[in-house]
Parts: sequence; structure tokens; C-alpha cells
Amino acid sequence: MAEKSESDQFDNPGSVETTGIPNPFTELVNSFRALKGAPRGFWYTNYIYWLDGVAYFGMLTLLAMYFHDILGMSDESGHRIVSAYMALITGFMLIFGPVSDKLGVRKSLIVSVVLYIIGRSALPLVPHFLPIDSSMLLVVVFAGLLLAAAGNGFMQPASYAGVRKFSDKETATMGYGLLYAGMNLGIVFIGFMSSRIRTGIDLGENFRFDGFGIEGVMWFCVLVNVLMLIILVFFFTPAVEREAEKNGDNGSGENGAGQTGLGGQAIGSPLKRFLDWLKISPLSNARFMFFIFALMPVQTLFAYQFLVMPQFVTRAFSDVVTNNMEVIVNVTNPLIIVLGVPVITAMTRKVPVYKMMVIGSLVSALPTFFFLLGPNFWLLMAYLVLFSIGEALWQPRFLQYAAELAPEGQTGAYIAFANLPWFMIKFIAGWYTGRMMDIYCPAEGALNTETMWLIYGLVAMVSPIALVLAGKWVQKGLKEKIA
Repeated sequence: MAEKSESDQFDNPGSVETTGIPNPFTELVNSFRALKGAPRGFWYTNYIYWLDGVAYFGMLTLLAMYFHDILGMSDESGHRIVSAYMALITGFMLIFGPVSDKLGVRKSLIVSVVLYIIGRSALPLVPHFLPIDSSMLLVVVFAGLLLAAAGNGFMQPASYAGVRKFSDKETATMGYGLLYAGMNLGIVFIGFMSSRIRTGIDLGENFRFDGFGIEGVMWFCVLVNVLMLIILVFFFTPAVEREAEKNGDNGSGENGAGQTGLGGQAIGSPLKRFLDWLKISPLSNARFMFFIFALMPVQTLFAYQFLVMPQFVTRAFSDVVTNNMEVIVNVTNPLIIVLGVPVITAMTRKVPVYKMMVIGSLVSALPTFFFLLGPNFWLLMAYLVLFSIGEALWQPRFLQYAAELAPEGQTGAYIAFANLPWFMIKFIAGWYTGRMMDIYCPAEGALNTETMWLIYGLVAMVSPIALVLAGKWVQKGLKEKIA
């Protein structure tokens, strides 16, 4: 679930690791022992990223509802804006990633959080000062989302750079794992908090709290960002950041990333260099391009977690379920991912990667058809559980297989291209999910959610079917490469 991201699901550097661990529990204990001596900057970087998971997913889950319920926009328009916002985050990461390298970890995180506070404050603030139908209100809200997306562009690159800067070979893997797990636990926390802040709590005659609505949750997310800024200014000081340099880490992150696939040689015209690059780029590998785009249909289900699921639950279910929407949507998936991925990975590490991709994508897609029986709480929970198990089966192996398909010296390029379909989904999904909500799951009027989920399920099933049909061809390329 995590865009996770942004993503989130694709950005865990440890996910490409393929070797088995003889005793995972001993390894886990030894890793935590090694972390005891980690610099303070390591922990502050993790604290900031964990809190970012709380604030980011707290806002994202309610964003489509905000545009419809607070600003009175159609689902079609609101979903397009949310989709563009998610795509902008990825775009800003590409732009500000190199900038964060030059600024350093602490300064980049401060810039990120300041942009968060300014941008996210605009959403709950401006409806009280500008008319709802005012074009200026939309301009301010769009500007706020733009600033918030820019903040994300600094946050993730700086956080991963921070773990690298403040860890060594012994602690790096666990450090990245903590960053990923902490972000997911942040989603769990805001899942519980958001429901109570939004709808309140009723304990009978002794206590009743009516809640602060969607805007209250957004203000809570801003307060979390303020807490992040306090930690960065008063605790994660420049002296703390310099501790890593005293230990011999320059934090510059030189790893040859600036080199091109042609060895960094600027020979010939730009057109010739482009054509030369094209010959050896992932675009020239038909098996690889088929593989990543074959998984695109099932990946659309991840986008629905934020674009469709919150409004589907609040419109099609009873008040009890509606009032606990965030708990249902935001807790089930990340808990299973955090707890299930290590176990499932250990249990299936001897299963061929491609076979796991087929099984996992099938397990993710099939539960979508549960909704053909109509809105039912237990079917909803069954869907979320099985969808998450499917994610745990195939998602960690996705980048592994992309890396295995890559020719020598091009692993980084192949992993970068493997993220292309997810980037496209984030931008494209909102252009049809909002219209689907208007037709099949409107805020007012008759519901026909069964048809909506039938369409989504059929699209998702394209992935496992395509992988099965092309299995021999795709795997032949891998065998030839290994041979």
C-alpha cells in the first residue's frame, strides 16, 4: 500500500536481495545489536521518515473525499487532481533528488518539512476564507498540493541518503528495513487516529466526541509536520549530522550514479548519443518491457487503495464501517506487509521468482471479484487480507526479477525503468476512477458497485494471464542471460 510511497513499494533497496539467511531470528537480533552503536543521525532520520508516513498517508487517504465533500467537486475532477498530485511526487523526486545530495540530509529534510507545512495548511485553511466556488480557492489549493508534492520530492531521497550516510555495511540492510517498516507502522497509527479525529468516539453517557471531520485530520497531519520540524531544528543539529563525517563517511553518495550507460563519454552529436544509448537501454529488451508492463494491470489495484476504496467504503457500507474507514483501509494492508513479508519471503525463497510473480499477482487480483456479491464487511476484510498477502508474495520479488533480467552493468537502469508503469498508473488512474465513482458509486443515488469492481477485477486479471501465456518466452531470455 505504501506509495508507499511513495511507495513506497518500489523503493526498498533491500528488496533485490536474493540470498537466503540460515537463521533469520539470529540475524535479526544481531542486526539490532549492531544498530545500538548507530549515530544519532540514523535514528533522527528514521523518526522523521516514520512521522512522514503518518502525515502523508493521513492526508492522501482523505484527499479525494476532501475535494468532493469539502470543495463540492465531482468525483471525476477530484480523482484527476489526486492522481496528478501522486504523479507529481514522483516527478519531483527526479528533480530534487540531485538537489538534496548537494544540500545534505538535514537541510533537505528541513526544506521538505517547511514545504509540507505551508502546502498542507492551505487545504483545510482556505475554504474558511475564500468562497467555495471561487477560482482563487482552487488556485491556492493547487499551489498547496504543488508545494506538498515538492516536499515529498526532497523527503524520500534525503531519508534514504540519511540511512546510507549514518550506517555501515553491517547495519545498512536493517537500516533500510527499519525505514520501510516504520513508514508502514506510521500508516497503521494514522489509520486508527484518523477515524477518531474525523468521526469522533461515543462511549455512552460518560463520554462523547463528535469529531473534527476531514479538515481536522488534515490539521493533525500539519501538526505532525510541525513536530518533525522541531526535531530537525532542535535535536537533529548540524553537530549530529557531522558525527558521520567523524566516522569517515563523507555522505556524498558517490557511486557512479552520474555515469551514463556509455561510460559517461560525451562523444558525437546528441542524436547519436541518444541512438547509442537506445541500443543498450532497457527499451531495447522486449522481454523486460513486456514483463514490467504485464504487471501494470494488477498494479492499478494499489492506486485504488487511495482513489477508490475510501469513498467506496464511506458510501456503500453502514455507519459503523464508514466511521472506521481509515482503520479498515489503512491498517490491514501495512500490518500484513510488515509482518508477512519477512515470513513469506523466508518460506518461498526457493520458489522460482517468475512463478511467484504469477501466483502473487493472481492472489492480489482474484479477491476483487468478492465485491460482485455486493458490499459486505467480511468480504471487504477478506479482500484486503488476500490482496495484501498477494502483494507480499510478488511485490518484494518484482525488482529482483528486473535486476536478474538486466545485462551486466545496467541493473540501476533496469530498476529505474521498472518503476515506469507505476508512475504512469498514478497519473492515468484518476482519469477514469472518478468517472467510475460518479456512475457506479455516487454520493447520492443508486449504487452499482458490483459492475465497477467487475471491471476493475477483469483488468487486474490481465497480469497473471499475460505472465502465464508469455512465461516460456520471458524466462528463456533469463536462462540465456545466465548461460
